[in-house]
Amino acid sequence: MAPSAVDSRGMMVNGMNVHSNGDNGTGGKVDTMNPHDCVQWDPSLKPKNYTIKGTDPDSKVLFRDVNILDSTGADPFKGDVYIEGERIRYVGEVPDVENLAKDPKVRTINGRGRTLMSGLGDAHVHFSWNDGDLSRLGVSAQCYIDSGYTMDYGAASAKERLDVVVRDAINAGSIPGPRYLANGKEMAVPNGDLAAAITAFASGPLEMREVIRHHVALGVDNIKLSMSGEQITETRDAQDCYCTDEKTAACVDEAHRHGKRLCAHARARDSVTMRIRHGVDIIYHASWIDDEGMDMLEAHKHKHMVAPGLNWLIGTIYDSAAFGYGFERAEQVGYKKELDVAVKGLKEMHRRGITVLPGGDYGFPWTPHGTYARDLEHFVKWLDFTPMESIVAATAGVAKLFMREDQLGKIKPGFFADCIHKASYKEFLKSEQPQQVLEPKQVDKLDHFVAYQLDDGTGRTRMGHFDEKKGTITPLAFESGTHIENLYQIIEVGEDHVVANGEPSKGTEKVNVLAPISGRDVIAIGKNYAEHTKEIPGLSKGFGEGIPEVPIVFTKRATSIIANEDHILLHENFTDQLDYEGEIGVINGKGGHQISENDAMSHVWGYTIINDVSLREKQKAHVQAYIGKSADSCCPMGPLALPKAALPEKLTVTTHVNGEKRQQGTTDDLIFGIASLIKTLSDSQTLRPGDVIATGTPAGVGMGIKPEPKYLQPGDVVEITVSGIGTLRNKIVKAEKDNYVASRIQQESNIPINNLSYGGLGLTTLPSGNKVNAKKIGSGPQSIVFIHGLGGDMSFYTPVTNSLGLDKDDNAQYTSLLFDLEGHGKSPTKASSRLSIESYAHDIDELIKALDIPTQQGVTLVAHSMGCLVASLFAQQHSSIVNKLILIGPPPCPLPAAGADGAIKRAVTVRAEGMRNVAMTVATAGTSEKTKSSRPLAFTAVHRSLLATDPEGYAKGCTALAGAKELNSIDFSKLGQSNRSLIITGEEDKVSPPAHCTKLADTMNATKHILPDVGHWHVFEDVDGVVSAMKKFFS
Repeated sequence: MAPSAVDSRGMMVNGMNVHSNGDNGTGGKVDTMNPHDCVQWDPSLKPKNYTIKGTDPDSKVLFRDVNILDSTGADPFKGDVYIEGERIRYVGEVPDVENLAKDPKVRTINGRGRTLMSGLGDAHVHFSWNDGDLSRLGVSAQCYIDSGYTMDYGAASAKERLDVVVRDAINAGSIPGPRYLANGKEMAVPNGDLAAAITAFASGPLEMREVIRHHVALGVDNIKLSMSGEQITETRDAQDCYCTDEKTAACVDEAHRHGKRLCAHARARDSVTMRIRHGVDIIYHASWIDDEGMDMLEAHKHKHMVAPGLNWLIGTIYDSAAFGYGFERAEQVGYKKELDVAVKGLKEMHRRGITVLPGGDYGFPWTPHGTYARDLEHFVKWLDFTPMESIVAATAGVAKLFMREDQLGKIKPGFFADCIHKASYKEFLKSEQPQQVLEPKQVDKLDHFVAYQLDDGTGRTRMGHFDEKKGTITPLAFESGTHIENLYQIIEVGEDHVVANGEPSKGTEKVNVLAPISGRDVIAIGKNYAEHTKEIPGLSKGFGEGIPEVPIVFTKRATSIIANEDHILLHENFTDQLDYEGEIGVINGKGGHQISENDAMSHVWGYTIINDVSLREKQKAHVQAYIGKSADSCCPMGPLALPKAALPEKLTVTTHVNGEKRQQGTTDDLIFGIASLIKTLSDSQTLRPGDVIATGTPAGVGMGIKPEPKYLQPGDVVEITVSGIGTLRNKIVKAEKDNYVASRIQQESNIPINNLSYGGLGLTTLPSGNKVNAKKIGSGPQSIVFIHGLGGDMSFYTPVTNSLGLDKDDNAQYTSLLFDLEGHGKSPTKASSRLSIESYAHDIDELIKALDIPTQQGVTLVAHSMGCLVASLFAQQHSSIVNKLILIGPPPCPLPAAGADGAIKRAVTVRAEGMRNVAMTVATAGTSEKTKSSRPLAFTAVHRSLLATDPEGYAKGCTALAGAKELNSIDFSKLGQSNRSLIITGEEDKVSPPAHCTKLADTMNATKHILPDVGHWHVFEDVDGVVSAMKKFFS
């Protein structure tokens, strides 16, 4: 039983009542800024000084004009910081700084007055606390470093060596992450654990010594003891102490003999005093410390640090409702009371100069990775730290915890350059000139924009920078790192906010170059050069005669746009008067309506090259120019687009046909200049960013050649050059009926494809055309096909395959097939695709053939929920290859009318509202009471699985499930005769109740296994139970 929190006088026993004056009787002022300076651990306990590979020892970085927060507690100050290799060399004033700034070997960052500070530290880290997904260990490590955390002190690991492996991978440079001191499993006495799976048990002092020696042999840096309870378990109270003096003394002695420090989960009053009495180095939580404990801690504050994990308490009380816990439950079990008591005690510790460090137990559903800096805010808001005290605790304080206070946690000469500063890619500058960023080489200004298509079968497009001298294309991205897909995006964000993102590729012939901008009709201007008006008299009734009084405007259809080196198609049955018109294309950069001529040029983004290919006899036959100007391939454009700042004010356009110069004119020769055209066009219509205006062509077109016109013929090559942009080159070819333009247009579709990412890259394309996310593991003769249920994906089975040893590619006994049903996981679904149990089964048939899954020795189907219907139908249709069935939570078949109606209603709701509400409703209804109350990770896994499902894919899955109301064709008795079968369900499974499964097992002559305290999400709720049943079945 927990000791009473209040004595007979109404005074709090577990908690603080009367506080000292904070100076420990000395009358001196307590240092609350740097209390860690008084901590003096035995030097023999110092962890290994690990180094992290990756920093070039010859690298040099200069930060100019930064606000330096050095973590000494002093106010920030302006100055420069110079770094060589891994170490800071100068802070504040940098000798010979101007010459350094000009040195091409020095990367210079213009801080523009922003703050430069030490990387942050976390004193209570669990890389492997990650919603139960151990595959995300590397993600957790990277999340810390991406969040500005460079020092992490491991507080326990879910498996014995996980922390050690991650630490070593970080140090080897294999994965990005912070400096890390690794822990092992937390150690506890039997029945004193918080979670059995993550605990190393030891009964007495001798066993505890043995466990510590075992952890030391594994390579840990710290040892973790779990000495008190936790309210969320509802079985082990936070005020209970589960250890004795003898055991604690043995642990401290053994760990210190091996040069390791101890940290301890100690919420209870007695566990805190016991930790202090025997010298446990780092005390976690200390929620229920009393006056006696506080005095002891103050007297020994040179030997201890406290890391309260405050964010866990606050998050559990105020942020857990979305995950099925909630304020009322947290208050009921005692968390609100614990927070109130803990805050009083922690405030008093800070007032007395006891070292209190941030570290909030991150990695649980309501304390997710990436939110680590909440601790700094909590220290200020709840514990009365000043903002600077909070920052110093998270930098210099954690450096002291690492016992590397002379190397880490401050911006000082000689310290490691583990610093953080908000800077964008483009700010790695040298004075005002383009500058090297990652390598000692000059980077050209990124302004020669080329559009291209990736050669990976996905149809995805990218924008690049073309280096004319080297003939290379460099991929471009937003400053965030996201790839830029089209010129419209560059125009919107501004070319100054575009960065290089990838290695240059050699030559445009290696990529499929596109027109620099497309998708909209081109606005074109006729008869805009005086000499040109004279060579085409009577060309079109709509164009009139002589020099026009107002601009002649027409459009070229978007489908006529082609790229540099694409063929211009001569449709011989339609025209024999194919002509060229070299033009300068103006690209609008700023939208506007009724733009004045004075402001018009500010709306211009840049320029490209256009060939206004024309069918002269069609121009003559029609009043409008549209038919004669918009035929397929009649608008070559490119190859580049450049912003106006990169070009001269006067542009010259020149056209050659088969090497013969035919045309030349400049923007000065235009009858209606660019500003006039923009004013005219915007008088009645709103121009949009990215609109293209073809400004007209100079004299020299084929039609105007005397004495006879020279029209284009197959084999002719037209080259149009614009000064500063380059040359647009296209060859004339005879058009076939099924030409490339017609084929491209015919492939266009307005039917949406949901859940398609990266163009379907990495997906398996089935003969039916469906794309499926599938994974084949192993190479054995016996095959297992895993089929998930509604709202799941293939990762549902990851804990199962890992536990059964099926996750290895070199498995010589089994070949496993895991995949996402259409519309689930990463498998897309087209809006016109009607899903059903039958269509899912058909996909499995095609997958087995497409991925060459062996079937000679039979196939085992493992299915969950709706997947059981798919598996049963497939097994009946393919009885010759299926010989085993494992059905986990099989619903009734045919599906009852009420179930079908409910599925239809869910589909309607999801399409109207998205997954948020349905995910919570289904997770709550589909899990057991124990899962909702005591398995927060399991509940979160269910909730996250549903939330991650594409709403349309889920809605179509609901419709497919509802269709099972008519699924009368499955003969389960016959299935049982041809297959060994196992049926698994949960004791509280409402979809697949035990009574239903008992009846089904009798019908199929199957083995039945009912999991206690489990709902419908069996693998998430009790993976050990599921795996145990499967192992027995397979054996």
